[in-house]
Amino acid sequence: MLENHIVVIFGASGDLTRRKLLPALASLHAQRLLPERFAVLGVGRTPLDDASFRQEMASALPRFAAHLPAEAAAFVPLLHYQSIDTGDPAAYEQVKQRVYGLCAELGIPHNCLFYLSTPPDLYPKISACLAASDLNTSGDGWKRLVVEKPFGRDLASARELNRQLLAEWREDQLYRIDHYLGKETVQNLLVFRFANEIFDSLWNHRYVDYVEITSAESLGVERRAGYFDGSGIVRDMVQNHLFWRYPCQNLASGGEYCEL
Repeated sequence: MLENHIVVIFGASGDLTRRKLLPALASLHAQRLLPERFAVLGVGRTPLDDASFRQEMASALPRFAAHLPAEAAAFVPLLHYQSIDTGDPAAYEQVKQRVYGLCAELGIPHNCLFYLSTPPDLYPKISACLAASDLNTSGDGWKRLVVEKPFGRDLASARELNRQLLAEWREDQLYRIDHYLGKETVQNLLVFRFANEIFDSLWNHRYVDYVEITSAESLGVERRAGYFDGSGIVRDMVQNHLFWRYPCQNLASGGEYCEL
């Protein structure tokens, strides 16, 4: 049974939250896959309050609201917002008080999932500030930290980021994810190729001239220019969105990423 908890999203006014995270959470809510007592606390620099955050995020769910208007209307009140300077360690006490306040309102333990939907250079700072405010251990519930890709710019920086995170958080608290990694379409291709004797004998270097992978985007850079200037489209898209990669070993043990 899924435990009651709060999801705290840093960078909540950004593109990833609007386009991916909240629609996904709304879908889970509509399917009754979220716990009975649940809330989302958005944290960011943008000066918003609960009402304005809900209004802004409601505009991110047009397709969902069009098909399930009642479910969308029920999901939006679960959203809350706390504006802080994420670079100021003292400001995290506001996050702590808000989290504990929401837990008290819901009558649940201090179960918190912290999701870093921020520029990658803020990962060490935010994780350290959360730990400095005892938000990695305090209270009577579990604490987990989700780090979105890119996890470093190369192997050396990935290992360094891993070291920084593990200085304050236990391994079982950390989740390093890519929301495009191992998509069903790619996994289905693997089954289609290896489980089908016809294609298994034909899909090899003797009969395949070349493989073309196309990623068609309907959106432009929009408000993400700062991110792409730092990461680049090749690092953002090619090595994970267009190729399925999986970790051979944990980075803490010196592992690297292998391509399938």
